[in-house]
Amino acid sequence: MRPCGNRSERTDSMKQFDVVALGELLVDFTKNSISSQGNGLFEACPGGAPCNVLAMLRKLNKSCAFVGKVGDDMFGCLLQSTIREAGINADALIMDGRIPTTRKGAIRAMPTREEVLALL
Repeated sequence: MRPCGNRSERTDSMKQFDVVALGELLVDFTKNSISSQGNGLFEACPGGAPCNVLAMLRKLNKSCAFVGKVGDDMFGCLLQSTIREAGINADALIMDGRIPTTRKGAIRAMPTREEVLALL
């Protein structure tokens, strides 16, 4: 039986990217302000741990690519353009019209002072 591949045969010229990530790519909705009617106004923020790491690696001048799937919708287009603008190769990002892009709502790292006092 022959092994599937011989690592010693690989050369540096075969390496296309320093890092390739596979995983989630989503939109986080974070509270940005309050409307004149008192309703929360939210901002769509591109997110997902794999691409967050790739974006930081790009700042260290590493070549990066992302493999994943988003909906072929307004949020999917936002995510695709965002990772491309960050210099991340998105050729393996699938835009699927049968599914919606994943969205998470109202994520805030720290409550405001007023929110904490309201709990007391």
